[in-house]
Amino acid sequence: MLLPILLVPALFLAAAPKPAWIWTLPEVPGKVYGLGVATADNTRALALKQASDGAKADVVARLRANVKSDTKVSTDFRETRTVAGKSDVATATRSTTAVSDVNIQAQAVDLPGLSIETTYLDTEGASPTIYALAVLDLGIAEQELRSGHNAVLGGLAADPGDDGRAKLRRLQALKKGLVELGRLEPLAGLVRAGGGDPKIAEAIIHTRLLAEQELAALRPSLTFGLTPNAQVPVDAEVKAAVRTAILKEGLGWSDKAPVFAITMRARSGKNGVDLPNRQGGWWDYNRGADFVVAQGTLSLTLVDNTGQEYESTLIVAKGVGINEFQADTQLLQDYKHKLTKAVSAWMADLGK
Repeated sequence: MLLPILLVPALFLAAAPKPAWIWTLPEVPGKVYGLGVATADNTRALALKQASDGAKADVVARLRANVKSDTKVSTDFRETRTVAGKSDVATATRSTTAVSDVNIQAQAVDLPGLSIETTYLDTEGASPTIYALAVLDLGIAEQELRSGHNAVLGGLAADPGDDGRAKLRRLQALKKGLVELGRLEPLAGLVRAGGGDPKIAEAIIHTRLLAEQELAALRPSLTFGLTPNAQVPVDAEVKAAVRTAILKEGLGWSDKAPVFAITMRARSGKNGVDLPNRQGGWWDYNRGADFVVAQGTLSLTLVDNTGQEYESTLIVAKGVGINEFQADTQLLQDYKHKLTKAVSAWMADLGK
């Protein structure tokens, strides 16, 4: 059986004295080392992987031990209010401070610049033992972290505009940037704990705090409203359910001039054309000997104030009862549930 390439040098050196790093890890400026050990009773390839994974995990464990739980980064936000029409006249200044705790939950596989430097196979004793020496190159890690941070800054640099579509693009850019910053932040914390440049972690946290502040201000400005037509009257209970689904996502609500409007139209169940205005609501009845089935289909669409369509779906509501009143009640309950579910899904996905 062929042995893994990484093991071959170690096997030829098995008779040589054991390397010093097995007992004492190297101390080299700009690098952090870790040791992994595994017994090669069965498959040596598996033992090599176990030793290598353990060595990398040891590096991370040593870095985590150096992270102080009270390490914080503060960012000062200043807001200047101006006189209407005179942007150069400051009337008041408000200052707030945001503080971020450093919470390190990163895994070894995520840490840039972490690799296996060498391995050693010890054939003495009852079972062969594999040792692995992992090393974190702080220079490589810092370079990749700076590159990742700069990429986020580039994505957030452009001002997309102030209309509904532009605000939505900005929302998506902020959420995407925050996901990447959330990945970089714990890695930067580990690099700092290993003696790396602390300014990298501080810059990443500072950018995250600014992005979170902007996102918190942007969400309510993306206002939504429910604008059914005359065919589909909406009672207060249904409207409240839709409004709650929107506000739950931190977005805004407007009854008069929303940036995004949710419109509903009655449809036929077969060919999708508009139903004519008629008495009796937007649903039809199927009457049996002992029960009545009420069923109707609504076209639900989300558009912005420029007419751009974003989402669309059909809601098929159904109710069964011993009379029309009971069937109508069940249908309206089904309609409310499906409408709220559809709107909630739209709101959750809109900013992705």
